[in-house]
Amino acid sequence: MSSRAEVTGRIVGLLQLVIASSVMTNERIARSLGLNVVDLQALGFIARNGAPMTAGEVSQQTELPTSTTTRVLDRLEKHGYIERTTDPDDRRRVVVRVRPEAAAGVGQGGEDDPYGTILEAMRRVHEQFTVDELEVVARYLDAVKDVR
Repeated sequence: MSSRAEVTGRIVGLLQLVIASSVMTNERIARSLGLNVVDLQALGFIARNGAPMTAGEVSQQTELPTSTTTRVLDRLEKHGYIERTTDPDDRRRVVVRVRPEAAAGVGQGGEDDPYGTILEAMRRVHEQFTVDELEVVARYLDAVKDVR
C-alpha cells in the first residue's frame, strides 16, 4: 500500500501532465477557431456562467486586468462569439453574453466541435469507473480547482 506522500506525489505529477496537455490542446483549439487561448478561456468562463456578465465580472473570474478584459471582449465580439447588450434590470450597465449560434457546438460534443473527440474519449474513460469512484474524483477536482 502506498503512503500518503507517495500518492500525493503521483497526483501532483499527473495533474501537472494533465494541465500541460490541456494548455497545449486549448492552444490548438483556439487557433482552429481563430482565437488566442486567453480569449477562448474567457469565452468558456462566460459560457459556463449561464447568464450575462459585466466586463468587471469577467475580469474578476478570469483574474485578468480590466484593460486586458476589455481587449479580450472586443476580440470575442469582433469574431461573433459574444454580444454586448444593456442590462434589462439596469440600463446603465452593459453585459456580455455568448451568442448561442456562434458558440454552438464548442464544448457540446457535436461533429464540428473541436472538443468532440476529447469529450468522447473522456466518456469512454468514465465508463471504466463506478459512479461512486467518479463522485470521489469530482469532489477532489472541486476541492483543488481554485488552488492558486
